[in-house]
Amino acid sequence: MDKHSHGQRNQGYPLKAKALTRLCYIFVFFMLPFYIHANPDISSHDELFSQDNSVYSVQTGSNLNTWVDQNGQSNRAFVSQQGSVSSFVVEQQGLSNQIYSSQTGAQIEAHILQSGIGNLVISSQTGTGLMLDVSQIGYGNQAYIAQTGHENSILIQQYGTGHTVSVAQWGSSQTAVVTQGQASD
Repeated sequence: MDKHSHGQRNQGYPLKAKALTRLCYIFVFFMLPFYIHANPDISSHDELFSQDNSVYSVQTGSNLNTWVDQNGQSNRAFVSQQGSVSSFVVEQQGLSNQIYSSQTGAQIEAHILQSGIGNLVISSQTGTGLMLDVSQIGYGNQAYIAQTGHENSILIQQYGTGHTVSVAQWGSSQTAVVTQGQASD
């Protein structure tokens, strides 16, 4: 082995992680607004509607909360929050399971539970004191997460089948814990 092959092999993974992270940001910041249509005159209110088991929520202000519970079929949730002391919970059970979220502010939490079949989370958080908790149980799995700021944390649990995780954190005092494998009974 020549002296350059070891360094070149190790450089490939960070480049792939950077590419996935950039793709996540591109989707969340440029594509997500096309899916979410909010009335610009609404502040601190949910704008929710459902179509083929899809939910769209856009919130701006403080002390915001969104709770989404989807059972069966195509399961898509698009959540956007800008403000402080806010949270959302999305529970998806059965079939396609997709969550796209963007949160900006301070003291914000996101809790995501996906059970069965497609599973996918693409999420971006920017701010201070942020927390993202993702549990994916069964089949496709995948999570693409980006966090920017200070004192933020990510907890990802993936059980059963596909497993993929790409986590990127920028800033200081960041924590990420990822668990993959079969769920124990």
